[in-house]
Amino acid sequence: MSCMQASRKIKLSLLILVLVSLGFVVLTLDHWRSSVQLAIARRALRDRDADMALNAVREAARLTPNYGEVHFTMARVFRRQGHLDKVHESLEQAAKLGVTRNRIRREEWLAMAQAGQMKEARPHLSELLINPGDDGPEICEAYVNGYFLTYQLADAFQILDAWEKDYPSDAQPYVFRGTFSSKMNSWGAAATELRKAFELAPNRIDIQINFAGILLITREMDEAAKLFEQALRSQPNNPEVLLGWAQVLLERGEDDQARTMLERVLQSDPNNVMALRIVGEIHSSAERYSEALQVLEKAVAINRNDTKVRYALGAALQRVGRADEAQPHFEFVTKNNEIGQRLQKLLGKVRDDDKDVESRFEITELIRESGEPRERLLWLRSIVELEPKHKAAHAELAKCYAALGNLEESQKHSQLAE
Repeated sequence: MSCMQASRKIKLSLLILVLVSLGFVVLTLDHWRSSVQLAIARRALRDRDADMALNAVREAARLTPNYGEVHFTMARVFRRQGHLDKVHESLEQAAKLGVTRNRIRREEWLAMAQAGQMKEARPHLSELLINPGDDGPEICEAYVNGYFLTYQLADAFQILDAWEKDYPSDAQPYVFRGTFSSKMNSWGAAATELRKAFELAPNRIDIQINFAGILLITREMDEAAKLFEQALRSQPNNPEVLLGWAQVLLERGEDDQARTMLERVLQSDPNNVMALRIVGEIHSSAERYSEALQVLEKAVAINRNDTKVRYALGAALQRVGRADEAQPHFEFVTKNNEIGQRLQKLLGKVRDDDKDVESRFEITELIRESGEPRERLLWLRSIVELEPKHKAAHAELAKCYAALGNLEESQKHSQLAE
């Protein structure tokens, strides 16, 4: 071999070595960057920021598409967002890439609980809690969420008690309690619970906004204003923050500034019923009734079941001498307020006696027209879980599923109703 050939061979070998080394460095760097993104995603999940978590885990998947832990974390993000079909797809991919069957199975149980499939999820709760690892709060949250979804309140509050005791620095149990108190219109209790949550997690913007909103209702205006003003600095385009700050401005008599905030909301979300209603009320108070009616009629067309919108429209119609047109709106508000009072009593009865099936069924009848279809479906499912032979509940479930186009479930419940 000539010197020139030997020299070329050495150079080629060195080039190959350099390329291999560069590939190793790039691969190592990608794994490191992926690990950073996974850490960001996990922290975002703890902070209840699912959007940030999803962005981070998607970047991790781009960097290391064949890393099972990335797909497992993605499944957890999708579960938090309620996308169960995507949860299963991500878990299947994670299993193919080496995540253990035990971890996959446990996450599947959490997904069932999160979705309110408590008949399937309940038998696994004790196994999950015997050895929770780092997932104790995650387990508690999934099951509490499922029990609240299916209105199995005694079970939900039992887990909440244990959650608070075992993880005293976690704000989320207080968020659940505050949300339930709000549903019961117990605004003082809701404020107390959310205050505890905010003290434990002052950096969680979702708690800050919810707490400030409750303070508006309890008329603690100075504190609400302080919280909304802080939130406005960190999230200036958040519609909830803009709506809250607009209400603070209205309380201060700064109607024009409030309208500016509300118009910003409507620019991004023209069908925001709350923003439309408040703008309509501002027009009415300024005796701009033509503008008020235009805005409020649009809001009612979007959501006929919003009692505040219906009342505002009725009041505007009355002020322009159209009392006959206003009357149906006032009647709707009166009827719904009566239904609301009855619902509060029934919810209290279910809270005291989790197995009060007849109160549950009366709730489904009361929310037939004004409630959300999904909420009614969940109440009906809770009844047949407690009393599998409740024919009236099965008959109503058959109608609900037929309306949703799920003919298989509809037929199943029709047979059980016979």
